[in-house]
Amino acid sequence: MKQNSRRKLILSTTVLSILATGILGTRQLYVSRPDYGLPYYARFTQAEDRWTALGGTWEVAEGYMRNDSNDRGAKLLTGLPNWKDYVLEGDFQLLGEGSAGVLARVTEAEVGENSFKGYYVGIRTIDNSLDLGAFDFAYHEAAKVTLPEPVRLFRWYHVKLKVEGCRITASAWAEGMREVKTAPLNDPDCFRSGSIGLRSNGTGGVWRNVSVTSIKLAEDAENRPAQNLPSSDGAARQRVVLQTGINRSGTKPAGEGGLFMLTTQTVLSLQFLPPFGAPMASVRGSVVLTRPAIYVQDSTGGVEVQSDSATPLKIGDEVEVTGEVNLDKSSPVIRKARFRILRETVPISPAVATANQIADGNLDGRFVQVEGYLRTISAGTDDTITLELDAGTQSFHAILPPGRSGSHLRGVALESRLRLRGISVVDPRFKNATDPFVILVRSAEDFEVVAGPPWWRPSTLILASLVALGLIFAFNYLYLLAKHWRLRAVADERERLAHEIHDTLAQSFAGIGFQLQAIRNSVPGGAGALEDQVDLAMLMARSSHQEARRHIASLRPESLGHIGLLPALRECAERMVKNGSVTVETYGEDSGRSVPPRVKDTLYRIGQEAIANSIRHAQPGTIRIRLQRTRASICLSVEDDGEGFIADSNRAGFGLLGMRKRAESISGTLTVKSTPRTGTLVEVKATVGSRFLYWPWRRAGLFPRDI
Repeated sequence: MKQNSRRKLILSTTVLSILATGILGTRQLYVSRPDYGLPYYARFTQAEDRWTALGGTWEVAEGYMRNDSNDRGAKLLTGLPNWKDYVLEGDFQLLGEGSAGVLARVTEAEVGENSFKGYYVGIRTIDNSLDLGAFDFAYHEAAKVTLPEPVRLFRWYHVKLKVEGCRITASAWAEGMREVKTAPLNDPDCFRSGSIGLRSNGTGGVWRNVSVTSIKLAEDAENRPAQNLPSSDGAARQRVVLQTGINRSGTKPAGEGGLFMLTTQTVLSLQFLPPFGAPMASVRGSVVLTRPAIYVQDSTGGVEVQSDSATPLKIGDEVEVTGEVNLDKSSPVIRKARFRILRETVPISPAVATANQIADGNLDGRFVQVEGYLRTISAGTDDTITLELDAGTQSFHAILPPGRSGSHLRGVALESRLRLRGISVVDPRFKNATDPFVILVRSAEDFEVVAGPPWWRPSTLILASLVALGLIFAFNYLYLLAKHWRLRAVADERERLAHEIHDTLAQSFAGIGFQLQAIRNSVPGGAGALEDQVDLAMLMARSSHQEARRHIASLRPESLGHIGLLPALRECAERMVKNGSVTVETYGEDSGRSVPPRVKDTLYRIGQEAIANSIRHAQPGTIRIRLQRTRASICLSVEDDGEGFIADSNRAGFGLLGMRKRAESISGTLTVKSTPRTGTLVEVKATVGSRFLYWPWRRAGLFPRDI
């Protein structure tokens, strides 16, 4: 039986392992297919979380993906590394002088201008061209086509990049402009597969309608009539440029020359202007924030700039700002501002500072980097996300823009150490009365987790306690299971010995008795001495046969099941004294409390042996069986009024030693009290497990029932 159980267990484990391996292998083969996940259509919504940014300031706005930074080689990646042959399409706008486009078969990407492998197609303003090339941690231009019209900012361009085997082709068109195509790139050592991405270099951009389709679906779509790109967005952006007075060529707008005739001054000097009226001032600096407010920073400090009309600026633009200076607030603010873009540069680096240094107010309006421990996360009415942090004794808040920030914070645990980059402000519009400052974070990429929460936080301690309790119960169950297997093995061995005794000694004694009876019948008359010897031999054979049968009965495993211990002992005693003059009395009753089956069976065997010894050796008139049960223990006693013996004698019989061994097997104690001619008391007391711990798990089937 034990071997069959083990075989079934091994067979079941093997089958389950093969089945699990097959399922995982099949899933891996399915996921690793070159067309898994295709077609893919980018939906630039607030819940967008499948894109990874490497440089730039990427955010979702009005259904578009924007990069409002002049970073060189800013990338935004998505897709699977096993995508092989596909067509990548998308619309984009250039926000300044530089280049922008899309990437295909991207691998080994890192932060940096050329730090990746893959193919690129984009539009460049410096030479009005459509470029196709490959990046291998350096740019290799493969084909270039001059566009039929000059590249215009804020105009929607549609590009298509087709990668099929080692043949790469690209094309582009815009509303009112014919489609242009580059010469195909045939690269025998081409990149075979990779993800997709968006890229801008030296300027910002806006993307929409990004899609990846298989070659077949793309060829089917080519047969359909093309749809014109809408021009309303581009026209609206052009109108905004005219209204805000921005001229990216660096010249002053017509009719506004007087505004830019003021002598430029530093941001720090604005604090020393006359505190009355609205003095005019002009400053030069780099744009460090565009939303929710515009901040310009120079080498002396930063200042908020308010304009009456929309201002399409990018982070990194070097501008000249002229307007009225408001000194009513805690920090100067330039109102009714006019901008003149001087040039597009790489965004400035943050000033690394501690929370205490920023709280002094000397870094107000500047782009800073600070670290702190995350305490709470809350959402604002305008979909912004507010983080409460502290660094030592200093607490502060950080405000993240709506969009991709929520998805980036999903895996961030409270008490984590965060590194934030943003604009430090003391404006009451953004901070609470108790906060010395607040950090306006520009994008989701401007915060990162430096270290996770400490392991000793309450949630971790509770989880560790639960895991420890689970392991304790698991180990306890495994221990009981191993003990159950050992006891099962002992029971199987005892049953085997019982069968061996039955088939050898018992049968031999029966055969000897039969032969002696035959000899007794053959003895001639008058041989009295011989008859007496044969009768004695027959009596000894019958006694030995009965003793063998008794040992066989004691060796065979017998579980009482649902029968009470006291009724079972009474039935056993009455069966032994049947047709005799011995009276059996029982006291106590089973209280209904659960007793482990092994303890119950062991007490039954000890009681059975004590009753048998009393009947065989003591010649009693009365046998009293008493059972007492408490919450933590159980006590069984067998008492007779027979001849008794010297209990402290060193000549203990085999039966008494056997009872002691049985009592020790259940961690019980056996006490024997007896003197000659006063009777004998055999008492065994055993400790039972807590009902609270044992019984629910027994009912749940977690512990074997025959333990």
